[in-house]
Order: sequence, then C-alpha cells, then structure tokens
Amino acid sequence: NLKFSYDGGEPFLIDGLSFNVDKHDKICVIGKNGKGKTTLLKLLAGRLRPAAGKVKTHSGALMAYYEQANTAELNDNLTVEEEISSSRAFLDRTSVRGICGAMMFPGDDALKKISVLSGGERSRVLLGKQLALPSNLLLLDEPTHHLDIESCQAMIDAVRDFEGAAIVVTHDEHFLKDVATKLIVFQSDGVLVYPGTYLEFLERIGWEEDDKKPQTGKSDRKM
Repeated sequence: NLKFSYDGGEPFLIDGLSFNVDKHDKICVIGKNGKGKTTLLKLLAGRLRPAAGKVKTHSGALMAYYEQANTAELNDNLTVEEEISSSRAFLDRTSVRGICGAMMFPGDDALKKISVLSGGERSRVLLGKQLALPSNLLLLDEPTHHLDIESCQAMIDAVRDFEGAAIVVTHDEHFLKDVATKLIVFQSDGVLVYPGTYLEFLERIGWEEDDKKPQTGKSDRKM
C-alpha cells in the first residue's frame, strides 16, 4: 500500500491533498490546464520540491516517470529494441521483445533506428523504456497526446495491463473510460479524490460549469 500526501505550498495549485495508492490502482488526474496536474506528478516523482508542506512517499515505491518532452533524450543511433533494453541491462531479450510488441513494434519493427521514428513512435519507445524498469508505479504525463488511434489503444492496453499502479495525467476520455479506477479531480474550488471510475464520477458528481471537460481524444490524435 503506497501513500502520498501534500499539504501546503501554492494554494491555487495544490492544497491539503492526501490519497492512498493500492497495488493495482490506475489513478487518472483530470481538470483544466494550469490547475496543477503536471505539478502534482512532478512533486510525486521528486522533480519538484513543494514551497511549503511536504510530500510523503512509501519506501516500497519504485517509480518510473514518463514525460513526453524527454523523447529528445532517446539515442538516434540505437534500435527500438536496444533503446528499450538500455533501461534494464539484465532484462532478457524475450521480455524486451514483448515490451516492443506491446508498444506496436512487432518483429523487425523492433530493429528500426530511433532516428527514423515519428514523434508518436518515439513516445511509445519512451513509455516502453519505463515499462522495462523494475517499477511498481508509473507516473505518466499525457501519454496519449498526439498519438493516432491505433497507437493510443496500444498505450491504453499497456497501462491497463501493467501489473503495478499508475498515476496518469490525461484529457483523453477513451483513456479515462478504459483505464481509470480512481480519479484526482482539479476543479475551480480545489482538488478532490474520487474513489471510482470516470463514468461513475460523471453520473454522481460531474464537471462544474466553469471547468473544461476532457477531450474525446479525436482532436489530439492523428488520423
């Protein structure tokens, strides 16, 4: 059982938030841009320090943090298989190829050089690297952003089937409906933890009038 809490800091971003993360939880972080979703993820990942208060992380948490901007750090001279295996030197080739397949690089596609990949393909490689790490908690910042429909479904399947827990910032309703078991919702009057699915949230609470509803996913995906 993992526990994260944050109390203090900039009140217009995050104030008085506390929640538990169970072994198989898939928690989606939703709300209008600028409310603190990415800030929350960076606090949990240790990339940011709170201005006040503190963030507590269970000693058993092994995190893997996915941030789209990091695709520039991929090595253009490596193949997809080599780049993914570089995350964990002792991972056997069968396991690496399994991750490649889950990220839609089956067979010889796993031998493509990073240099020839599209932006969406590079994002899938980056997520594959996180899946290869010995982690039990994924922290993902908009992993389906700018992916085509097929790539997005591969990402949804990979996160949903991940054996550990995941905390995901997303605007994509397809992802929310297929993956989320809990929600962290940033609304105009603060942030709340909803212990249920996205459809249950819509039925029982719903969005406040001045808060932007998440995208259906179509506008962010290449057709």
